[in-house]
Amino acid sequence: MGRRKNEPPLPNTAQWQPDQQSSETFKSAFLARCLFIEKLISLRVQFEKEMITHNFDSGPGVEDIIRDEFSRLLPARYAIRAGTIVDQAGSSAGDCDFIAFNDYWCPIVKPAPIAESRRVFYPIDGVYAVGEIKQTLDFDSLDEAMKKLVMCHRLHRAATNQFRPTENRDAPCACFHGLSNPLYSMIIATNLREGIEPRRIVERFVKINQTLSRLEVVRALCILGHGTVTWGCQFQGQVGPALFQWKDLYQPLVAVFHSIEHIQSALYALVANLLLSMNQSILDAEDTANRYGLTRYPTMALEGMELDVDSEWLAKKDQPCSCGNHDFGL
Repeated sequence: MGRRKNEPPLPNTAQWQPDQQSSETFKSAFLARCLFIEKLISLRVQFEKEMITHNFDSGPGVEDIIRDEFSRLLPARYAIRAGTIVDQAGSSAGDCDFIAFNDYWCPIVKPAPIAESRRVFYPIDGVYAVGEIKQTLDFDSLDEAMKKLVMCHRLHRAATNQFRPTENRDAPCACFHGLSNPLYSMIIATNLREGIEPRRIVERFVKINQTLSRLEVVRALCILGHGTVTWGCQFQGQVGPALFQWKDLYQPLVAVFHSIEHIQSALYALVANLLLSMNQSILDAEDTANRYGLTRYPTMALEGMELDVDSEWLAKKDQPCSCGNHDFGL
């Protein structure tokens, strides 16, 4: 069809290209956001320290500040909390500064008596990550944080199989060679004690981890303003992040230091590693009520009170489908 009178010519659609001027800005937008949050945390911590020095009410503590920033930084599916982590045997690692919990799938064992209380008990089965937060890190506070996190790793936590697709449904193949729910653990420090070199803290962190079994290893040490230590594994001649889920369970791991000289933000290195781990993690939460309630209880069938099977379902029973043969227990 020809162009009608007074109708402008068709636009040149080849010129409809994305704005290239902002591409570099958005390529590093998440890094910039982490840099901003890291500076904001430092400023808020410094302000709280000055309030304490001048005998004013210090307001929120360092732990509150970091939890608050992480709750905005991480996806909404991860509930950032503080409280006590317990297992089905009744064991506990005590009060934890940082808990990334799945409150979509998993109920808590005991709620807080009031909204502001930290006396909340979270089942280990619903925890993606746990962290200890230190305002000033030294050798003693490092050991204290490592002890708390290793105790969390040693709580009884049922392993989900490697190929489990979702939190509420098992995979057809229950592969026992790996797992989908390793607990992520981390230490976040806002400062380093004067006179202590970062390398000495890193060496101590690694040496303590060398005494632990693979699934007890603390996954990250983040020192704001200095860098972050995570774990890596050799993949096709290059070191990639260790997920503690499958192939890297059978290989040696190497400590990787992400210095701010190369990556700019210690917080960015931590969050990137944390998100990678949690995105791959699938928990085992469907049996929480029984694990923390009555694992076994008697049942009694009432005679003469049965429900018959619908004829339409009986007709479907022997029809083939793409899943193959099914055992209906009949």
